[in-house]
Parts: sequence; structure tokens; C-alpha cells
Amino acid sequence: MNHEGLLPSLVPYIPTDKRAIPNDLIRSSLFTVSNHNTRREYIKERNLYTFGATKITYTGEELRQDDEDVWLQIIYYFSRVEENYVDFMPYTVLRELDWPARTQYCEKLKSSIIRMSATNICISNEEINAGLTLSLVRKFMWKQEDGKKLKRWRVWLEPEIVKLFADMRYSKIIWDQRKKLNPLAKWLHAYYSSHAEPYPVKIITLRDACGSKMKSIKHFKVTLRRALLELAAVGFLKDFWIDARNLVYVQRDKQVMMVGLLGE
Repeated sequence: MNHEGLLPSLVPYIPTDKRAIPNDLIRSSLFTVSNHNTRREYIKERNLYTFGATKITYTGEELRQDDEDVWLQIIYYFSRVEENYVDFMPYTVLRELDWPARTQYCEKLKSSIIRMSATNICISNEEINAGLTLSLVRKFMWKQEDGKKLKRWRVWLEPEIVKLFADMRYSKIIWDQRKKLNPLAKWLHAYYSSHAEPYPVKIITLRDACGSKMKSIKHFKVTLRRALLELAAVGFLKDFWIDARNLVYVQRDKQVMMVGLLGE
């Protein structure tokens, strides 16, 4: 039995075919769409791009969509326990992520969790008016003191994580759809999952919000259109178009939306 910060539940129950994440995080540039071939930047006290009145300041190594995949899976595990830690076998996580069951991907998973344990995120908005500072992962253990690797890894979360999921301020993401997508499409999939009726957004706004490093709007527009086509191909979007003012309009599939809202 764990006696360290025991809570009834850190996150709400999540159906097996969904994953859940706070809207404050997916409506920001916290998890970028940067290419895996580019070196990760170390960020210090940077104000991230956010929507509305929410403000997020971030310190840590750059986080990307693969880190978000890992965090989504960890949060899913937490929805099934009543403690502030979870135990899991790394190769089980690789299978859930559709990553190859190879040593190099096990190392990639470990690196991602370590990276998220060395983060500092300060969030403030109307709901969290005093501000909330935390790390995505509180603590991570994958080996014993003698250096022997553990068969089951253990991850702790900050108890304050519960505040990010309070009052239904989170979105359910259809997991099988997300796993088929490339980084920009993944970011858009999460972002639009947080809107029942998505409103038109400027291309430049989406570029900045997803953390893209593309300077040319023309080139980003091509990549964006390709990502929107991916979302249509997996059945998430019913339609989309970009007007002459470079405003992006999307129509979500109503049937898919109901599945996302109701769960299993």
C-alpha cells in the first residue's frame, strides 16, 4: 500500500479505446510537431503559445508528439488505480503505442519518461487563477539501487495533476485514430477533439500553436493540408477547407464525435 499522497483518483476513468488529456495542454505548443531528425531544444522559462486566457510557462527539454503519446498511455494507466503511482511492463507500453518491441524503442520510451520528469510547467487561467506549477512526471524508477533493471517500471504523478482534469476540462481522444497519424495530424486531432464545434482558425495561428519551426506560411499550408487529409482518411473529419484569407474550417464527423463523448 502506498501512503505517499494517496488520493481517490488522480484522473477520471478512461475507456479502453480512448485516451484523455487536459485541454490546457493540447491547446498549446507544449508538445510540438518537430521532426524527429532535428535536435531537441532545451527551453528555459518560455511562454508557450496558448489560446484564450490560459498562460503556460515551460522549462525543460522540448517535448514532441511521441512524448504526448507516452504521457497519454501513462495517464490511461492512472485512470485505473487509486494511488499516485503505476507499475507497468515497458514492452506492454510499446505494444499499446504500436512501437516495435525492440531494445532501442524501450530506450526511447525510457528517455521520454525521463524527459517528462525533468519539466517545469506553470499554468494559469480563470479556473487556476493562483497558477499551478508541476512536472508532467513526478518520479520514475526503472532500476534498483544496485543498478539491476526492473521488469516492471514505476511512474509517480504529481497529486496536483487532478486539478487539470477537474470540471471536465479535458478531452477524450480516439486512440486507434491517433496512432495512425503523423505529428502535425496528431496535434490537430487532439486540438479539434477539444472543440465540439471547431471555429475557423488562421493558418499562422495553427503554425505557432503546434510549435512548428516552418518560417514559410506557404510551405506550412502544404503540410497542413496533408495533415487535414490524414484526419479525413481516418474518419475524424467530415470535411475541411481553407479560404482566401487563409482561415481553416473543419467539420467533425458527428457520429465519431458521439463515440468520443460517450466512450465505450
